[in-house]
Amino acid sequence: MLRIGKLSNLIKNCTFIAMEKDNYFLEKFSSHDGENITIHHWPVEKPKLLIHLVHGMSEHGYRYHEFAKWLKKREIYAYAPDLRGHGKTAGSIENIGLFSLKNGWNNVVKDLKAITEYFSLKNPNIHTVVLGHSMGSFLIRSLIIDFPETANHYIFSATASHPGLKGYLGSFIAKSNSFLFGKKTKSRLLQLLVMGEFNKKIKKPKTRKDWISRDEKVVNDYINDPYCMKVFKNQFFVDLAFGVMSVNETKNILRMNKDKHYLFFSGSMDPVGNYGKGVQELYKKFIASGLTNTDLKLFDEGRHEMLNEVNKQEVYQYIYNWIDKKILNGK
Repeated sequence: MLRIGKLSNLIKNCTFIAMEKDNYFLEKFSSHDGENITIHHWPVEKPKLLIHLVHGMSEHGYRYHEFAKWLKKREIYAYAPDLRGHGKTAGSIENIGLFSLKNGWNNVVKDLKAITEYFSLKNPNIHTVVLGHSMGSFLIRSLIIDFPETANHYIFSATASHPGLKGYLGSFIAKSNSFLFGKKTKSRLLQLLVMGEFNKKIKKPKTRKDWISRDEKVVNDYINDPYCMKVFKNQFFVDLAFGVMSVNETKNILRMNKDKHYLFFSGSMDPVGNYGKGVQELYKKFIASGLTNTDLKLFDEGRHEMLNEVNKQEVYQYIYNWIDKKILNGK
């Protein structure tokens, strides 16, 4: 009865907005503090698995449309929110680039918990996998640490290990800028510190975003997307530095549930993961911390967005095979 009551309350918080021919839905979800979160989802009538797709910085949930449609054909129900300060959740282009003025990182983690619970309650007895890309991978690691029973298993795309001195320096600059110039002030300096060198190993780059994919169409679509390529704000970088460093602390990794299955996948030419080295370092740290149900896959020559790479079909199939082996057991 409690479960039914909770579902009823969550449904009241969700407003249907639109539907496309391929059974794509867009909804507004009222989160834990009343913030309206836009959710893209691709329903399956009788799903064998739910997958919550959590996007990265300076993008949005609909960019996972192709992957979600691929999953839908295999009876996997995918949904992807636009996080606070991103996409349609931001409310306007000018509002992009800020989680919230206070407790931004934790607010987003609580959003992810509430959204996952909403879809799980609508689809009882169906396992949920949460896949986080880049910034999303750090957020879902916070989710695992703070709310370990939210989902069944987790996949980390294009993640990274502790940034070390650069992270502490970035945190100090972000806090200083936020104090001196305001939390809502855009910071090209901090954006440059985070992403400024990401193109350095690309030979003869055509754009400053070539590091995201070898697929020129993907890069051009990203550059021309009105919800991408924005300069983010001081307080966002305060939150980002806090989150990235917090989830990489050994004491927090040790808090993660050892019974869950975890998968790291990344491109060997992804600058966020230090060209594979940072991901391998983190994988070893997971194993050393007792998280032995962890797997790692590096795709040779792949860049930051493996789900949007020239070999994306190979990546899709690898993820599906991992899910099938670890969770579905051939169902």
